[in-house]
Amino acid sequence: MSFTVPVVGIFTNGAVSSATRAQRTARFNDDIARANQAWGSGFFPGVACGLNFVFLRRFYQSNLTIDASTVDRFDDPQISNLVNAARRATNNATAIYVVYVSGNNFADGADGEGGALFKNFRSTTDYELYGQVALAGGALNSYIFAHEAGHGLFGRFVTFNDTISFTTDDPSNPGDIHSDNPQNLMNSFVPARNPIINSDQCSVARQSKLVMVNVARARRNRNRLKSNPQMVKRLNKVIAAKMKSAKPDVVRRKRAAWRR
Repeated sequence: MSFTVPVVGIFTNGAVSSATRAQRTARFNDDIARANQAWGSGFFPGVACGLNFVFLRRFYQSNLTIDASTVDRFDDPQISNLVNAARRATNNATAIYVVYVSGNNFADGADGEGGALFKNFRSTTDYELYGQVALAGGALNSYIFAHEAGHGLFGRFVTFNDTISFTTDDPSNPGDIHSDNPQNLMNSFVPARNPIINSDQCSVARQSKLVMVNVARARRNRNRLKSNPQMVKRLNKVIAAKMKSAKPDVVRRKRAAWRR
């Protein structure tokens, strides 16, 4: 079974390593490679989860500059507008869409912002998601993209006390979108080297609606219910509020620098 996750890159003017086609290719490929290290082969003593992030499309908006300091959440309109245009250009493909912007950090100090958003909702078992990620210059040569992808992969419905609700919480740390293990990829201070994931995180990620084997299965079993656009908007607002209230995603190497 192949747990494939397509990725679409969107570079804007002034983003770090975006000046030439070769630089854009190198940065995008590095982010995908690091995601495959963390979520695919894995690092000891974590698990090897077998997820495979793959290139789908890459766009370059040479006439558009987005200053990271003006972005304060992953669903900021500046980011969403670009992602929606890329979705239309890819026939609304199920994928993680990552936008590269200029400046080192976002308004909240984060190096990256990301999560899952609904594109269709029919029921708590029949729905479609896409991933939306924004990366600033501080995310260069790091596992920030792999971390933000994790926020998207963790989007799911859970049942607690007979109540069904949507969550993006870390499955190994209920009530928080981040892991409390400083060596874990999903810690809010993302390890600069060898970030691990655990079996609970892997299990949830493999069942994500962003993974192609699950998308194909859902399409085969598609019922006749129509999508509920009002529920899509409502759920996306809930997700955005949850992600905005969380700690900023920062590469741990910066925390070490602060302590000097």
